[in-house]
Amino acid sequence: MITKKALSDKYVEQLYDIFESKSWNVQELGKYSVFDRFCERLAELENDNQRDLVIELTEDFLWINSSMYERYLLSAFHKLFQDESWNPEKGKNICICPLLPKREFGKVKSSTFMLYFCQSILLRTYTEFQDEQVRICETPEVLKEKKYRDNIDSIILIDDFIGSGETALESLAYLEFLRQEGKNIYILALVAQKQGMENVRKEGIPVFADIVREKGISDKFESEEAGQKLDEMKKISKLLHVPKELSLGYLDSESLVAMNKTPNNTFPVYWHEGKGHSHAPFPRRENVKMIRTEKREE
Repeated sequence: MITKKALSDKYVEQLYDIFESKSWNVQELGKYSVFDRFCERLAELENDNQRDLVIELTEDFLWINSSMYERYLLSAFHKLFQDESWNPEKGKNICICPLLPKREFGKVKSSTFMLYFCQSILLRTYTEFQDEQVRICETPEVLKEKKYRDNIDSIILIDDFIGSGETALESLAYLEFLRQEGKNIYILALVAQKQGMENVRKEGIPVFADIVREKGISDKFESEEAGQKLDEMKKISKLLHVPKELSLGYLDSESLVAMNKTPNNTFPVYWHEGKGHSHAPFPRRENVKMIRTEKREE
């Protein structure tokens, strides 16, 4: 167990109450629990103002682990299928594809992980899945081949989280040829930042998410109070040696979300680790690597 150094009982109790209210496990298998790491992170902060801020924000924190993905995915699909924009042509196929920019083809990403859940028994209860219309593509690259897209009318691009919308826009740029052919494109996610969804919708693409999140500080507090809290968060990020451009999350997203992997849109106090600060509650560290063979030229 991590030693909860210099952390008063007050904060341990407040954090415990949050974990209980959210049904997060306080004790877990493994060397360090999320609760222990959280206590360690709070103890690292400079003063109680910073601890109070993190505790307050954590009350609104959303943590969705992989065991919960199917439930949120079903709900997101339901929203799509109930929307007036959903009108696939009869007799044509529906393609489900990971939301991936070209630079990430061949990598194991959350969007490719999502394909597994698209074969769910519960999803197959939807009419669209019962009529053998659905085709799953491992990568958007497949759709470059005309033989695979000739009978496809609608393409659903999926991911677990949409933050700034930058990845989605990059993916859409690669698939521009589909729009030119008149294919219907939809984007679906478990969770999305409101700003990111709006950025994508400006391109005329319908976006659906089971949960839509606003900025954790700017959209929650009045201007003056929000400014003070943002300044305090920047001080926390500086203390943790977070790169300045990420001090409020990627592109100042101010997210309060952890998925199977914590997005860098989330405030770094929850995930950033570095020298002298190695126990973030929801770390993004790349200490598990995938080994794959390189493609050989025929």
